[in-house]
Amino acid sequence: MLLCVLAAVAGAVLTTRNTPKVYQASTTLLVNIPQASNPGEALQGVQLSTQLLASYAQVVTSRSSAADVVSQLGLPDSPDAVRNQLSATVVPSTLLLSISAKDRDPVRAASIADAAARVFISKVGTFEEGKRDKVAPSVIDTATVPTTPVSPRPKVNLVIGVFLGLVLAGSLALLLEALDRSLNGPTQLAELAAAPILGIIPRLTPSARAPAAALENPHSPAAEAYRALRTAIRFVDPDSPLHTILVTSPGPNDGKSTIAANLAVAVAQAGERVVLIDADLRRGRLVDQFGLPEGAGVTSVVTGTAGLAEVLQDWQQLLEVMGTGPYPPNPAELLGSQSMANLLDHLREVVDVVVVDAPPVLPVTDAVALSTQVDGVLLVARDGKSHRHSLSEARRRLDGVGANVVGCVLNAARSNADLYADYTYLAPAAPSTRSRIAARFRRSA
Repeated sequence: MLLCVLAAVAGAVLTTRNTPKVYQASTTLLVNIPQASNPGEALQGVQLSTQLLASYAQVVTSRSSAADVVSQLGLPDSPDAVRNQLSATVVPSTLLLSISAKDRDPVRAASIADAAARVFISKVGTFEEGKRDKVAPSVIDTATVPTTPVSPRPKVNLVIGVFLGLVLAGSLALLLEALDRSLNGPTQLAELAAAPILGIIPRLTPSARAPAAALENPHSPAAEAYRALRTAIRFVDPDSPLHTILVTSPGPNDGKSTIAANLAVAVAQAGERVVLIDADLRRGRLVDQFGLPEGAGVTSVVTGTAGLAEVLQDWQQLLEVMGTGPYPPNPAELLGSQSMANLLDHLREVVDVVVVDAPPVLPVTDAVALSTQVDGVLLVARDGKSHRHSLSEARRRLDGVGANVVGCVLNAARSNADLYADYTYLAPAAPSTRSRIAARFRRSA
């Protein structure tokens, strides 16, 4: 809105500067109407005088009158040009006629007004010739040389510019709002997802999106945001804690993999035994994100070509990561199989929390097939990017299979990330504690 107003004001200023100055001079005449001899004639005379003055006003601006003005003053302009410069106005309820002329030269404007008055008196004399009671116009005030231009009017142009700028800005804002189908803020997310907001992740720098961000800078806004998400998940149902959590999103590029990775790290920092599973069997990226070698993974365990201990990779003695393994031709069937359910049931018994990074809901059915095998589903949406219709459709599909959507996360929130900077009470677990957790996990596995 500010840009539109500034543009309109700038346009008004440029228009004012580029518009030539025009001056206006006026000559006032009194048109004497013959007196009536009785009341009837007087009433008729009033009606006729009104019509007569209106007709005489047209005479002033006629082409023949303009030609006479050009001839008197020796102007280089054509009669039509001078005619456009002239105007005549009858003062209401009077016998006064005001003749005005506009010109870029104030002296010439006054000369044209006076010349038009003389021409008018001459023509009226011609019209009234031979009559007993003649109409006799006379000049009351001659034209004075104007000192202030009537055009352009800077203040009026500025007011009009501001008004048009506001109208344009309001119309543009309404148009953009009508055309915008993207998610706008946590309120819309809660309504469309029909689930509580468990976390709001601010816009982060590329370095803050890495899974080690909470370890390298535990007091950063990124670290605090993920710890807040961890705490919210714990209190979803204190009597029945979530052991297997599926993280998904309506569409690609919503940041679900980053959320899943950092959530797993934040939970592991609190002393929990955590396994992070990359279940995106079409475009898995967690192994690369953690800097671990590719190899056997989920598909290897589900198909029986590798054991669980062979596919779990330790990351900084804090948590275990399971990659996708070789991409299968039928990801949805594999993720919805009984073998996948058995894998999750086994991990649920030997570790505290299993975080599963699943594909987006709308492009493929993988996440929907897997959502019934976990304790809870976390729906991730990107502020200003995710489509509102996509979010509602994703929730509808998850509800269609009876998935337990425990909450949603607003990623890349358009808010002040510095709000998180003052909360520095939580600290990561000490290395010795992480080592003991990892050792217990390996023995249990």
